[in-house]
Amino acid sequence: MGGKASIYMVLGFSLIFLVASMNYGRLTGSAVDNNVEYYKNTVAHNIAVSGANMAANEIFLDKNWNAGYTNLPFSSGKINVTVEDAGQQKKRITSTGEFQGISKKVVILLQPSGFSKYAYYTNIFPGNTFLATGDTITGPFHTQGKLNVKGSPVFQGKASAKNGLKLVDKNTSPKFYGGFESGVDVPLNWSTSDTKAAAQAGGYVFNAGGAGKVDVRLTFNGNATVTYSRRFDSGSWNPDTTVSLSAFAPNGVIYVEKGNLYLKGVVSGKYTVIADQSSGNGTGNVYIEDDIRYKSNPLTNPSSTDMLGIISSNNVLISDNLANRFNVNIDATIFAYKGGLGLVNESMPYSGTMKVFGGVVEYQGRTTGVYSGNMITNGYRERIIFDERLMLNSPPYFPATDKYEVVSWLE
Repeated sequence: MGGKASIYMVLGFSLIFLVASMNYGRLTGSAVDNNVEYYKNTVAHNIAVSGANMAANEIFLDKNWNAGYTNLPFSSGKINVTVEDAGQQKKRITSTGEFQGISKKVVILLQPSGFSKYAYYTNIFPGNTFLATGDTITGPFHTQGKLNVKGSPVFQGKASAKNGLKLVDKNTSPKFYGGFESGVDVPLNWSTSDTKAAAQAGGYVFNAGGAGKVDVRLTFNGNATVTYSRRFDSGSWNPDTTVSLSAFAPNGVIYVEKGNLYLKGVVSGKYTVIADQSSGNGTGNVYIEDDIRYKSNPLTNPSSTDMLGIISSNNVLISDNLANRFNVNIDATIFAYKGGLGLVNESMPYSGTMKVFGGVVEYQGRTTGVYSGNMITNGYRERIIFDERLMLNSPPYFPATDKYEVVSWLE
């Protein structure tokens, strides 16, 4: 019995070892297969990412590039890239990487880098002016000149300048909480033809229908309507007309082809208003006649969609009138292509604070307050509060730089 038991025991262990060996081999084979599949997926994914980066770089170099790639050999696989118009000046890049039967896709969305992302941009920074202690820029800042600073001005966003930084004296110590970069070139560009085309396609165009000019008085009513009146050349103002904005300017672009725009009211929705074709100081100006505010304040209601862009080919000026005598509030991002934000009458009495909630982009700064020593005697104390929503969103067809930026990246 002892001999048979030993034989059975040996056979039992042999069977156990055989089964275990078979399972071990099967697990080893599966692990190898998994590693191979993982490798193929990884390589296909990397090829797709490379294709997306290559296409994005082509668009950064040439914003009109849309050729894409077809079966481009890459890393023992191939790349296929398409570039599509995604509307509102956006581009969609779809990159497909293929490797040994495995296909992976990357989709990225690009949009023009808007000037609206600046809290303050000035093309010219005169050498005899500077930002000083007490000045606070609450968002991104850029100048195409040299940034002159004195004391301890505060830059809460990234600051950049094309021609460097000048410290007025040895005690100057600016606070760059978002960093400072020199040598950054962001030319002040605006395609008036694109803006006009957008207004013609789905907005509204005011024009004189001939060689003259048309001035437009526009009041946003806060209930999705707008009231306007016109005058041609030096004529009288026409009677007011009130219209639904959704029918009047479905894409939100209201364009005065050659003339001036007089603006006030409560904005409900997303719009861009434009006064174009500057001729000296005679046209291309936007006049702020009273407060222009959002119906829903984004500072207290983060889901607010109210947004306004104000574009002038010349200046944006605060009217000298009774309504503006006790502070003036402007909820908008302002773009003054050949001028700046200033006053109609620099001798107007001291009138409190001019608060801009949005941003200011201007060719050159203008006077908004006159000081005698540290005392303001005329105009306004100026305060610009950056609307953080403008980092990712812009009013419709608001001017953009000549560069694209990535909005989303989906893998």
